[in-house]
Amino acid sequence: MSIRRKTMGMLAAATAVASLTVAGAPVAVAAAPAGENAVTASVWRNIALTGTYTIRDDEGIFAAGTYCSGNVASEGWVNEVRTPSAWWETTCGGEIRVEKHVSAETDATGGVMIYVTLRFYEGTNDTNTDLDAEYNFNRYVPAGQTSTVSEITLRNGENGGKDWAKLNLVLHNDR
Repeated sequence: MSIRRKTMGMLAAATAVASLTVAGAPVAVAAAPAGENAVTASVWRNIALTGTYTIRDDEGIFAAGTYCSGNVASEGWVNEVRTPSAWWETTCGGEIRVEKHVSAETDATGGVMIYVTLRFYEGTNDTNTDLDAEYNFNRYVPAGQTSTVSEITLRNGENGGKDWAKLNLVLHNDR
């Protein structure tokens, strides 16, 4: 038996194994033509990021000691790769803005890798571009499940950390 036939036999066996069950769900695998990469199926997923926030604005004549709190809620449909975009923002005390930017990547099983960037701006108004803190994280969330990210704190280092935002998030991958 030639090396080429042995290689082709091993590739056929690998394809057969790959087409079996992955994490309890059947996965269809299409054989790619020789020399080309296999293409994965597009899977649309509805993802949501929910949770709560609390912000403290310690500076300013009128806003000193101001606390703001509320709900973080945003959702979107993703398919394969989504360009990062602002999914949510809020302001507090007239000079603090917190933004949540999200992008995601789906896989053929319906799972989603969710990429999140949280940004904390503090300046002379709530539309300023003075970025004082940024936090990046990503989480893989299987189809139909959630993942909790607890107590993320963003602080303004210029003020001794007295201006801050705390967020608790839940990432949802709905069917």
